[in-house]
Amino acid sequence: MIRHYLKVTFREFAKYKTQSLVSIIGLAIGFTAFILGGYWLWWETHFDNFHPNGDRLYCLTTTGLVKKATGADADLDQLHMNDLAELTKLLPEIEQVCKFANCNFTIKENNSSKYIYGLVCDHSFFEMFRSDFVAGTYKGTVLDGQSVVLTQSTAMRFFGTTDCIGKVFDLTGQYRPTIVGVIKDYPDNSDFIFEFLLIDRVKPMTHVNRNKTYVRLHRDSNIKKVKEKLAAYKSHADDPYGTEHVDQWKINLRTPSEVHLYCHPELDNRIRNIHILALAGLMAFMSALMNLLVLFIGQQQRKKNKNRTYLCIGASTKEMMQKGWTELFLPMFIAYLLAFCLIEVIYPYYDSYTTWNRYGMYEGVSRHIDQSALVFNAITAILASTLLFWIITYLPIRRILCSPGTQSVALKRGLIAGQIFIGSLFFITSIILFMQLHFILNKDKGVEYENVLQMDMGYENAYENDLRVLEPELRNHPYIQEVCYTAVNSPVFTEQGDWYGTEIIHLSFDPAETDPFREDNLMLVSKEFFSLFHIGLKEGKWLDESNPGSYLVNETGYRQLGYKDLLERSIYRYDEKQYSATTQKVSGIINDYIYAPMQFPVLSIFFRLYTDKDAKNYTPVQYFYVRYLPGHKKEVTEHIKQVAKKFNVSGVTDTSLCTPLTDLVDKFNQPEKVIFSVFSIIAILCILISTFGIYSLVSLSAQQRKKEIAIRKVNGATFYHILQLFFREYLILVVISNLFALPIGYILMNRWLETYANHIHLTIWPFIAVFFITCVIVLLSIFRQVKEAALANPAESVKAE
Repeated sequence: MIRHYLKVTFREFAKYKTQSLVSIIGLAIGFTAFILGGYWLWWETHFDNFHPNGDRLYCLTTTGLVKKATGADADLDQLHMNDLAELTKLLPEIEQVCKFANCNFTIKENNSSKYIYGLVCDHSFFEMFRSDFVAGTYKGTVLDGQSVVLTQSTAMRFFGTTDCIGKVFDLTGQYRPTIVGVIKDYPDNSDFIFEFLLIDRVKPMTHVNRNKTYVRLHRDSNIKKVKEKLAAYKSHADDPYGTEHVDQWKINLRTPSEVHLYCHPELDNRIRNIHILALAGLMAFMSALMNLLVLFIGQQQRKKNKNRTYLCIGASTKEMMQKGWTELFLPMFIAYLLAFCLIEVIYPYYDSYTTWNRYGMYEGVSRHIDQSALVFNAITAILASTLLFWIITYLPIRRILCSPGTQSVALKRGLIAGQIFIGSLFFITSIILFMQLHFILNKDKGVEYENVLQMDMGYENAYENDLRVLEPELRNHPYIQEVCYTAVNSPVFTEQGDWYGTEIIHLSFDPAETDPFREDNLMLVSKEFFSLFHIGLKEGKWLDESNPGSYLVNETGYRQLGYKDLLERSIYRYDEKQYSATTQKVSGIINDYIYAPMQFPVLSIFFRLYTDKDAKNYTPVQYFYVRYLPGHKKEVTEHIKQVAKKFNVSGVTDTSLCTPLTDLVDKFNQPEKVIFSVFSIIAILCILISTFGIYSLVSLSAQQRKKEIAIRKVNGATFYHILQLFFREYLILVVISNLFALPIGYILMNRWLETYANHIHLTIWPFIAVFFITCVIVLLSIFRQVKEAALANPAESVKAE
């Protein structure tokens, strides 16, 4: 019997091959986008969910110490030692406390210097967090820093085996702890970054007296009350950094997964794109399922006489349902197989796009999505979606199969309206995405970055030598036009929206300073910096040897300071509880330039020429910028590598050493390009799917209404009257669908655009265009079917009836 059902199903494929193929491909692509976006979202929101008693595990974070590039407050996953002492008294709900600190060492490996990352922790770490020992134990160790636990990968890397208990782990020449245990590596979706665990008493971080602090609460704890107590708590911090704002600090209770989302402000845009991709995939998947159901309903109504025959000769309800489910679920099965093939093909690009590259002290550490877990979740999603689809459609399908005379007009119209809704939503979204992407790619950045290479000597190399000696050597090439440099961790472009490591200062221009704790960003550059990048001077004069110690400020900084006579004002120094004037001034105001992705606003930035004093104060030069003659990038790149070779003791790779600035700008725009590409493909697919759905139903409707059309023609109705009759019915569905889709699209895209500091402004014209285009698509999809029905001989139609 099943074999017979399969034959019938394949015959239906052959008969309606175009519609069936589009439906299967749409379902496959929709499911692929859904599972890739959905799993990525799940992965990002389930960091560190694998620890024992994870439902009682929380991190105590502090708000008020750091800000996002947008100026909003961000959480810092650290707690002051004074606050910890007070909170352990205030919160009897705390069962156990664990503090730990980051540590890293530089080791020599394969003729290059590499970081090895670890944590300093006591025994509480192993009692609170996942610690799957494959060899040895932490128990019985003394908290003196002479015992170390390695991860499995670290043991294999340095010793080639996990059987290394009792051996010395040579971190530095003077620091050689003994290995007491080896534990399994943590999964990649973890914010705990370590290759070893150094067992010692955990001391507060130097100068700031803070540590990463986690607590485990008692099982019967009321989390709401704990958060209420923390909301009312006033910080008792006394460290010398940030205490001027201590009254604004707030202590938060965050789950390990929330730490990932709240304590990494650079992830905001990433999470936004993940939500978009997951939602797009879900809607495309739903649209494909609707179309599959529309085709199935159309086929069953065409075969209603056959179904009546089956029932008349004794077919049971169970047999009719088995036949129907075979016809419905076989296309889904084929689509799912195709989806797995797509996932396999796409995965390398997907892995590259979703990889999370850390920055700052963990630069070079990447986190990847697990492919096996992705496949497992895809299978789970298939089972869950199939079961849910079966439950939702059981009664309508039973009514269609077991009561062939039943008209499913409302269901069919609802499915078509749903597809038009999704298609219109994707359409308007894609248009606005394109407009924003076009704006991003074509907006004047205020800086000339074409034919410029960035030479990054690396943090370690910068501190080993005064790299300014490289400048004349870099200039000594016929194809190099100009060279400049900037200080450590202050590149001309930044992915994070602010310059990690830029010197933070406070410049006062008024003895009656209204904001004595304002933080000003300072870029230390060579005098050629401004000419190399063709940055414009708005007012005043450039920095040179005639005004050492003077500053330039960008337009944003000038506006925010609010002094119209800024160039005439002296800079005041705070000394002995009063301000005194200095000879330093702001010599000029430069035009703003966009140095980060468009999501971030331009900050207030001051510029000063780099001096010998900066080198002595451990603010070395790290970045060089080389402008070369067009068409000679290869020769200039080789020259840069040769010049850098003698100072590249820390083993900076060629890729990191020399980067075209155009590549960095493209990297800024890559998320928008990918999202637009994905949306465009899914939008076209959804529109195509809904078009075929309408085509199928119009074909069925025209076939069922042959007699009505014939009678209308006999009574004088023209083709256009009959076309109008059909078009009016589907126009109502288009209007209803767009009444919901376009306002929702406006709300979603307006919120999305608000995440950009630089963005387009929405007008009504894209929405009007989408409405008229969907009307045209519907008109074209029904035109041919109605034309064939209207041109048929009325006598033959009536006779057939």
